[in-house]
Amino acid sequence: PPPLTTPDVAPPQPEPAPVAPPEPQVEQEETISQQDLDRLKGLVQSFSAELQAVDNRLVAVEEKLATVQKQAFSTTTKLVGEAIFAVTGLAGGPATATRTTIFSDRVRLNFRSSFTGKDLLLVRLQARNSTSFAGAASGTNMARLGFEGNDNNNVTLQRLQYQLPLAPTTKVFVETVGSEFNDNYYTFNPEHQAAGLGAVTRFGRFNPIYRLSGEGAGIGVDHKFSPNLGLVLSYAVPSGVNDPTGGNGLFNGSNVLFSQLTVKPTEDVNLGLIYARAYNATGTLVSGNNGSAIANNPFSGSPTTANHYSLAASVNLSKEVVLSAWGGLTQATRQTGAGSADIWNYAGTLAFKDFGSKGSTLGFVVGMQPKVTSNSFLVNGAPTRVDRDTSLHIEAFYKYKVSDNLYITPGLLMLTNPEHNSSNPTEYLGTIRTTFVF
Repeated sequence: PPPLTTPDVAPPQPEPAPVAPPEPQVEQEETISQQDLDRLKGLVQSFSAELQAVDNRLVAVEEKLATVQKQAFSTTTKLVGEAIFAVTGLAGGPATATRTTIFSDRVRLNFRSSFTGKDLLLVRLQARNSTSFAGAASGTNMARLGFEGNDNNNVTLQRLQYQLPLAPTTKVFVETVGSEFNDNYYTFNPEHQAAGLGAVTRFGRFNPIYRLSGEGAGIGVDHKFSPNLGLVLSYAVPSGVNDPTGGNGLFNGSNVLFSQLTVKPTEDVNLGLIYARAYNATGTLVSGNNGSAIANNPFSGSPTTANHYSLAASVNLSKEVVLSAWGGLTQATRQTGAGSADIWNYAGTLAFKDFGSKGSTLGFVVGMQPKVTSNSFLVNGAPTRVDRDTSLHIEAFYKYKVSDNLYITPGLLMLTNPEHNSSNPTEYLGTIRTTFVF
């Protein structure tokens, strides 16, 4: 065999340590040639008009932004408004009725503020000049519009309310003026309730029991035990809450305790049990300014206490058809002598949503406004303060949606036997209500 050489017998040598790669060479910045500069200047000159236009627009946007920042109304307040124009006329009725046509308005500006995202401070300013047809104009208290009221278009603070949640299922309402149970709680007449977008008459909008608060001051709690069961408790002072003189104030004058139990057995059915205990110092608003004159003043102006009971229901017969109804009994007692009276009222309403066009509603109301069926109070020894006959309230309206901000509603009320008196001829109240929402 051939002799071994040194490389063959030498021990293995360790591998050399890796050599770090050389650092990349940083290329020097390329210089801009004169030719490139000339080309750039040419482009600037070619698009000088367009660049100037963009610059002008930026200046205009900056100016507008500065104006908006200076004049921004509020980061916590939202303005919601409604304006009603109405042409209304009266026909028929007693010989003393004024058969005339009027043009009137009502404007409301609602400032809705939230400080936590869950509470609500509501400030409502109102101006209106819609004189009521009740009384001498029609010979009855029954021919009343749902949006009526006359302040000679002077701006007033119509409502001041604060809402706050005590818990996810409990809400509290506090109001110093403008307290109305119908604004705070479900009335079981959803398609007729709104004054500007619902029924055209006062009685047709909802059950008279919700009128007892009298637009005064109040506090209320709305609690949901579950999605299908709710309870409302409320206390209201119709007037004089800020008056320190005798017979007024928070507890010494007219007041109302109100409660409502709402049951929802199915998604399309709402049932209500409503009770109110009221004290009326003048005895003149016992039925919430609905119904006959006697129903509102059964004891000739004597202080009156009353227990009001009502059952109500609203059923969605389909996606487009809503049937609602209520019945109510008031048991009134005279506080300055003998006298007790029973006062009844009822109504059924029907609404066809999206009738004729999307957002439009055809509505009907048939019912009996508050009527005194019995009264032990004697006038000159005789029980004269009783309604002997029955008047029917028959109403139809069609709310036509012109746009999201404009609705036109023609409506007609027919009253048989006004004042529950068969001696009075049938009376008709017609209106064309135009409502702007913004």
